[in-house]
Amino acid sequence: MESLTRSKSLLILVLLGIFFQYLSVSAQETGENKVGSGEAAQSSKEKIKSIAVIPFTTKPGLATKDHEIHVSAREKYLTISLYEALLTEVTGVKIIPLKDSDTVYTNLKLEEPGSHYMKYALDTGKLLGADTVLVGVISAYREREGSGYGVESPATVTFSVELLNTDNGKLLWETYFSETQRPLAENVFEIKKFFKRGARWITVDELAKEGARTAAQRLNEYIQEK
Repeated sequence: MESLTRSKSLLILVLLGIFFQYLSVSAQETGENKVGSGEAAQSSKEKIKSIAVIPFTTKPGLATKDHEIHVSAREKYLTISLYEALLTEVTGVKIIPLKDSDTVYTNLKLEEPGSHYMKYALDTGKLLGADTVLVGVISAYREREGSGYGVESPATVTFSVELLNTDNGKLLWETYFSETQRPLAENVFEIKKFFKRGARWITVDELAKEGARTAAQRLNEYIQEK
């Protein structure tokens, strides 16, 4: 009887530990999601009318590790994913067609080789008549090693996104996404996400697409607050 009582007490303690850990994680995630919006609200109170999506760039240290074609492929994929997410998630703001911003951005790089990424971005926005530009930097983009049902190493994606005033380059809003898929046993609080992903290990492109949608949703929250 005494042994049974101790077992019940231990189980209660474990459950309480999980519960308080859940509260701590939830509070932390809520705070992280609001960081960009809080800073942006102080930066500018002007209404955003249009956004030009600038192609992602890759953090220099990461770009040297891969062949250029791979760098271009991930930049292109994440840019398209973010643009498509903006079209479905963001309301009340004109999103400049990606083909237009991509064309202008590419031409500027050819005409002015050696300039900084941010200069290309702001000049692109000005030429397109957009009052803001959305830029992004990829810090990590690693494909899973294995299959959907068993991996040696899961996919990892890390990137940042910033909304800038086209006229002066002022930061209006920013967000950050970073995730390495973890097994359910290590993160029981994301069981809904686990089954939404088909209870499998997803590819790096699938993870990047999720990140792009998350960034677009956060941006829409900021725009609606304004």
